[in-house]
Amino acid sequence: MWLSAAAVAAACVFGVVRYRSGGGTPVDVFPAARGPIEEIVTAVSAGTVKSVREATLSPEAVITGIRFVEVRVDTGQSVRKGELLARGVDPEMTREGEATAEDARTAEAALPGVEARRDEALQRYRADLARAENTLRQAREDQRRAEALQRDGFLSKAEKETVDTRMTDALEAVRMAGSGAAAVQSLEREIDAQKSRIAAARIRTRLVTERERKLSIVAPFSGIITKKSVEVGETKIAGSPLFILSDPSSAYIEAQIDETESARVRVGQKCRLMPDAYQGQIFEGRVSEVMPVVEASKEVSRANVIRVVAVSPPHPLRLGMSADVEVVVGRKDNALQIPSSAIMEREGKKFVYIVADGKIARRDVTTGAGNWDRSEILSGLSAGEPVVTSLEQKDLAPGARVVVRKR
Repeated sequence: MWLSAAAVAAACVFGVVRYRSGGGTPVDVFPAARGPIEEIVTAVSAGTVKSVREATLSPEAVITGIRFVEVRVDTGQSVRKGELLARGVDPEMTREGEATAEDARTAEAALPGVEARRDEALQRYRADLARAENTLRQAREDQRRAEALQRDGFLSKAEKETVDTRMTDALEAVRMAGSGAAAVQSLEREIDAQKSRIAAARIRTRLVTERERKLSIVAPFSGIITKKSVEVGETKIAGSPLFILSDPSSAYIEAQIDETESARVRVGQKCRLMPDAYQGQIFEGRVSEVMPVVEASKEVSRANVIRVVAVSPPHPLRLGMSADVEVVVGRKDNALQIPSSAIMEREGKKFVYIVADGKIARRDVTTGAGNWDRSEILSGLSAGEPVVTSLEQKDLAPGARVVVRKR
């Protein structure tokens, strides 16, 4: 008991001596100072590097199903415009193409024979008609002479009938020769039919070729395959996404701004970009687009999506990278400022602790421009006043004795 009482007495004496000698809780301070300050709006989560030119490549709707026999690219691979990415087959379409080609070959092979028969029939028709017409002219001439001789009594009736019979035979020969024109016309119609068959087969062949062309997936522009959803041997239906192709030359960063801050963000404002891949490096950027619609977000209840482009980035921004985004929405060149972390708020009032005569004193303040690092003080402080920044210390309250730690 005697030892316990002695210890308590010693502690009391030590406390009195420490108090009288100026001892107290050690704290860090920041002298309020004037200088430039930026107003910053920070994205609620890390932004993502995306591409303005991005295409989802799928089989076209006219094709019901494709079995892919060749896939030439993989995720992350660079491709050139027009490069073949994958090739598929459709057995039914292949059979249709073969039948169409065979029909065209058959019609093309038959056409020369029909044309030869037509030429032969035309030649025979013309020769027969020429002979018959020549015979007819001769028969008519003989008939006129016979009529004259009969009138003069130099030709008998029987001889005259013989001449008339030859005339009748000549007319019949001309008529028969003329029937050869029908045979020629029939062959002409057959030729036209063969040509129509060939033309139709060629049209069908072109259609099948066009459909077969759609079985091959080619790159519509140069870029990078950011996603692949097909493997050799798989069958895909129309509209199924096979690849996502993005153009890295048109990259931007998409970020979300809290709805309460979105009205302060404008196109053209400067930004600071801090890509996770390049830790410690800050890229310069600018706001290129503010989406007109506020959307629901996983991170916050409502968010406004913005697009930011990097200005002369020192390192490439690869698609899919993440980066923190800060938008500079304002700036003051001579603002009285202190660390933002030193400002406290209770019952709707903002205040700070300062050190005055070795003790803590409360100062109610009014803030202006600011960011996560610094805040402008419009009233409540003067330049040079030491503001307490080590608020994690226990027992900090107005009147508490403190000692300023040396930096």
